[in-house]
Amino acid sequence: MKYKHLFLFIFLLSISPIFSQQEKNIEDEYSAYFTLPRESLYLHLNKTSYFSGEEIWFKGYTYDQKNQLTSKATSNINVGIYDAEGKQFKKALFKAENGAMQGSFKIDSTFSAGTYYIKAETNWMKNFKENDAYIQKIEIFTEQVAKKDIVTKKERFDFQFLPEGGHMVADTKNAIGFKAINENGKGVVASGIVYDENKNEVASFEGNSLGMGKFLFQPKANHQYTAEVKLENRTLQTVVLPKSKERGISMIVNNPFPDKIIINFNTNNETLANNPSKKYKVLIHQNGNLKTIALNFDTTEKTISVLKKDLFKGVNTITVFDNNENPVLERLFFNDYFVKKANINISKLNTTNDSILFSINKLNLEENANISISVLPEVTKSYNPKHNILSNFHLKPHIKGFIENPQYYFQDMDRKKKYELDILLLTQGWSRYDWNDIFGSKPNGLNRFENGITVHGKVNRPNSGVKRIFLYATKNQPASFIDLNENQEFTIDNFFLEQGEEIRFSHMNNKGVFKKPSMYLRFNVSNNKDYISDVLLENSQTTQTETINFTVPDNFFYEDSQLLDAVVVVKNRNEVYKDPILVNAKVTDFTEQEYNRFINITDFINYNGYKVSEQLGKVSIITRRAPKAAPVIYFDNVRITDFSILFNLSSFNIERVVIDRTGVGEGVNAGFGGVIKIYTRKTPLFKKGDVSKMYVSSKAPYAFAVTKTYYSPNYTSYRSNTFQKYGAIAWIPELKLTKTQASNFKVYDTRTKNITLFIEGISESGDLISEKRTIQVR
Repeated sequence: MKYKHLFLFIFLLSISPIFSQQEKNIEDEYSAYFTLPRESLYLHLNKTSYFSGEEIWFKGYTYDQKNQLTSKATSNINVGIYDAEGKQFKKALFKAENGAMQGSFKIDSTFSAGTYYIKAETNWMKNFKENDAYIQKIEIFTEQVAKKDIVTKKERFDFQFLPEGGHMVADTKNAIGFKAINENGKGVVASGIVYDENKNEVASFEGNSLGMGKFLFQPKANHQYTAEVKLENRTLQTVVLPKSKERGISMIVNNPFPDKIIINFNTNNETLANNPSKKYKVLIHQNGNLKTIALNFDTTEKTISVLKKDLFKGVNTITVFDNNENPVLERLFFNDYFVKKANINISKLNTTNDSILFSINKLNLEENANISISVLPEVTKSYNPKHNILSNFHLKPHIKGFIENPQYYFQDMDRKKKYELDILLLTQGWSRYDWNDIFGSKPNGLNRFENGITVHGKVNRPNSGVKRIFLYATKNQPASFIDLNENQEFTIDNFFLEQGEEIRFSHMNNKGVFKKPSMYLRFNVSNNKDYISDVLLENSQTTQTETINFTVPDNFFYEDSQLLDAVVVVKNRNEVYKDPILVNAKVTDFTEQEYNRFINITDFINYNGYKVSEQLGKVSIITRRAPKAAPVIYFDNVRITDFSILFNLSSFNIERVVIDRTGVGEGVNAGFGGVIKIYTRKTPLFKKGDVSKMYVSSKAPYAFAVTKTYYSPNYTSYRSNTFQKYGAIAWIPELKLTKTQASNFKVYDTRTKNITLFIEGISESGDLISEKRTIQVR
């Protein structure tokens, strides 16, 4: 019996590797790694170079990478300004609605001249090892020297050979990519000749203006090859090619066709002899979506053709696995089959007073779209973003290295641009998603989607007997009663409180009068001080095409100009309130007389032509005359459909009631029940009273930034060279394009002859829009 147990134990040990290998299913592991949806962010800035006193305006777009649609899961967008070393300088919270948000930062006296970075991210992004935060370099100029003088450096170059798929295989065809860059990471033109050990020419190559290219090469086993490379400054370099592997397979991707992609796989006899099964697996994948193709070698060459409509929009990754399910080759390519060009059409309609009216529509998209527009002088040097929305969402999530001017490939994308993009993806090597991570631990989602602020509270006094508290209306939240648990605690989720705004609470005594409670409040929202790592700073650099070296004129802005955030109007005490909408409104301001006549607000409504019934905390209100109908009720300017908030509500808490039983002015929403508007008390009822004794108030330490309306800087001259290169004409953060008709927008007329519009946006079905249009306006 003992020997049987021993045999069983040995048998189980022998088959456990088989079971573990079977459990390591590539497709399942890959899908599990991308189970959680990944968000991306793009900020469309009005400029990337600013003067002290200007405002950094931006529009944010959120994107679901897997479904390639606007991401509406997150409302909280953290946007920060960081210094040249990546240290946090300023940070604010912005609210996204339907996948878009807008905001700004004032460039005040705390900024000094120099380089900064703007970064946008969400709390959900922290779940993933791959960083999807948006980062853009910006420059700030003050009235002193705007940029340091040029420092002359000795020119240095780096040249690399990058075999397609990751390696060269001896005695078979290989595609060899290459790139040549200078010390700033900018591509330089290069050409060269490949020689064998006997100095015989075996291949030649020539790169494009971006310093990249490819050529076909068939190395022999155990041979070393070198290349003489001629760079754009006419210097020569000798570069050794990577040594070829004696066994393996190579991959050559052909992607010039509109409807398909062709993949050539090559190997040698040595490989076939040492791989009895001759079986491989090819995965074509993107963000959790995948297609699996079996690869079997009958001869040393195998060709696979795949229809692009069966693949995924944007960058796809081809990964080849051997029969032990180890990844051996990888290559990125761009599938343009589903990418639509918007073909934005813009025309000038007319000039009226100090404004120019434009009409804009899209000619090639079937859905409505949401766009933003930066309007700058034609010769502007102030707009130099690293990415446009296409490169940011289609390219950036898949690349792990630095890319020079990635948006170039998506501007007026023609056959040449598509070829250059393919060379770029060849030379980028493997995707940024590491297979060790994919086969390892999976993202856990501990950092949740954030939608507003979570408010936790506890009523300390009265120390018992309080079952609910009254939450006063805020700009984004209606007034309501909040139920407490047995410990007089409560939680409010998804609360949107703006900077400077108070959250106020009262409890109601047995007479229905609001009283000030003693409370403990805690606000939960992610607000960790952070930094930008050196790697992300490096990848966020842009190539400086022109060195800036000038002094901002002392009189470039009017000295006495300033932005008025709000105008405060002081009301005359004798002025009678008049509702701006309702035509036949009866307005009642509640004084001591009304309070003594009507104990509760429902008593007052009942007296004014409505039938009110209250039972078990529910309130029903209908008209007394036929046809019987409920009124439209607004509570602190927020429409309420549940009238239970009025149950047992003392008129002591009410400052004004507006009633219009006809509802004329409200439109079809009023129906037959009329309109009632109720406003809670803001001033003391009694002469010696203090309304603040009715409620407790608090401000959140980290609340949502207030969205400002764009204003144009007050430049002293629109004809100066400084304005033409670095000034701003207009910023339109929110414009809806419909499929049925054109949209109009106005810009201030600066008398500039030609203007350039930088347009970014997204359609309802996820089609990305990025256009640059220059228009002659006079």
